Amino acid sequence: MDAALEARNRPVITLIDLCAMAERLLSDGQWRGDPLKRTPKTWDHSRLMKMVSGLILRDSLRDDRDFGSGVYRVASVGSLGTAEEVACLADPFCYVSHASAMRLHGLRPAPSTPIHFSTPENRLWRAKQAELIGRLEIEAGGPRSAFTRPHFTERLRRRKVAVHETASPADMIEMGQTRVATLGSTFVDMLAEPALCGGMASVLAVWDRHAAAYLAQITDAIDHQASKIVKVRAGYILTERLGVEAPKIQAWQTAAQRGGSRKLDPERPYAPTFSERWMLSLNLPDRSATYPI
Repeated sequence: MDAALEARNRPVITLIDLCAMAERLLSDGQWRGDPLKRTPKTWDHSRLMKMVSGLILRDSLRDDRDFGSGVYRVASVGSLGTAEEVACLADPFCYVSHASAMRLHGLRPAPSTPIHFSTPENRLWRAKQAELIGRLEIEAGGPRSAFTRPHFTERLRRRKVAVHETASPADMIEMGQTRVATLGSTFVDMLAEPALCGGMASVLAVWDRHAAAYLAQITDAIDHQASKIVKVRAGYILTERLGVEAPKIQAWQTAAQRGGSRKLDPERPYAPTFSERWMLSLNLPDRSATYPI
């Protein structure tokens, strides 16, 4: 097992990953051509924890203080890993989101504080975990009950983090060992939760500067992922601020709601200036203002 951990070459590992690795080794009966010795005939929770205890005693594994139980540092890997890497290794369904995803996509010049992560809400997370266990072919009678959801502390690798639970996880891509909301999903998040993306003024500056270059990705994501208010905000920005017209964008007008109190910036008071087309209160300074990124 020590050799397999070293070959894996990742700074942290979870109990579920350790179980899956052990079961693969037991199923193969060998490691890189060498037969395994003294392999157990059955595999259960007791044997899993005995294996983990042995790895800790040999200093192959160490408790990772940045997480709760069930996440371990791998001693043979010299690097501690970045906060983004270890979060995605510890929680198989979490990803970098909001302002932090904006930075990774080159839409913000500086790192955000805190680092924003999103992860499915508990019921959905458990369903995804059950699906993952099924894909890993972990035996039905094996140690499934031992797999707890990882707990994030307020800091990972000395960096402050904010973890957001969501009922609608974004589409994501991988950047090395880090999962990140796709570019299109990140533009959706900017309009759904601007406060987590630097504020609406900064969001508008990013849309003004970059939206035309990524129009296809943005409109596809909005079509498939966005709520009605996001479609209205995006429609206003694209048509009335940027002068972009397309049948797909025009279709979003069905989401406009007359007589409502919808606002461009959900964090600011309602303003009497509004878009007739998108039925939206334009409660920010006009476009001539300078918006910080």
